[in-house]
Amino acid sequence: MRSSLPALLVFTTIACGCLGPSALAEPPSSNAPAGRPAACVTPRVEIVDDAARALPSFLHDGRRFVLATVGERYSLRIVNPTAGRVEAVVSVDGLDAIDGRPAGLAKRGYLIAPFGDVTIDGWRTSLDTVAAFRFSSVPASYAARTGHDRNVGVIGVAFFRERAVAVPMAPKSASRAAPAAPSAAAGANVTSDESREGLGTQFGEAHDSYVTEVPFERASARPDTMTELRYDDRAGLEARGIRLFPRNVRDEENATRDRAEPFPEARFAQPPR
Repeated sequence: MRSSLPALLVFTTIACGCLGPSALAEPPSSNAPAGRPAACVTPRVEIVDDAARALPSFLHDGRRFVLATVGERYSLRIVNPTAGRVEAVVSVDGLDAIDGRPAGLAKRGYLIAPFGDVTIDGWRTSLDTVAAFRFSSVPASYAARTGHDRNVGVIGVAFFRERAVAVPMAPKSASRAAPAAPSAAAGANVTSDESREGLGTQFGEAHDSYVTEVPFERASARPDTMTELRYDDRAGLEARGIRLFPRNVRDEENATRDRAEPFPEARFAQPPR
């Protein structure tokens, strides 16, 4: 389940000393056990449903694809299995998950504590609220309704290590525009194909999600690792040649029939219940 502790929103600086964009982050929901050995591991991300279960994913042609369903609400669970803090800059459909504008590596991200994990459950609209991530048709997606549907269907996370010797810096207050909820006027200017198939991510209903701000200095302007997940509905994945189970509504019934036994060991006929 999602941690009840407040998240951490960090002011990010690059190793060269230039002030960079502040980043959003959450505290770990779990810590490493005492004596945990160091390992060559990297942070990872997965798409989870409302019950915190990872959605089915498939490796195909060197890419990871996730099976999604229109209308389903989802979150991004980001895990940091390393001994240092990391910043995660999150992109959904090519848009930054914090400001709702085209994503870029210089933008702020979420801070994940050593051996911790965070759950990002929507487009951030303030320090206290988000608009839920919810799978939708491409025309109904937040990207399409704001005129940026070129990159729907992909989620990316860029991870930055913290500089070993941090330069002390007092947090600064700064006004940050929240992602604008798509309006009828914005939708009217969209030139995307209304018949386009596949899924995108909607600007969903608002709910509470608290963050605070802390300082963070990146070890480098370049991310240490980058992860991407591509998502689509059943028809889209099957069109790529990805075999899904069950393939149709009769598969479950067929599987039951395959397990049918001709001699189930009952000695005499029993009345129906």
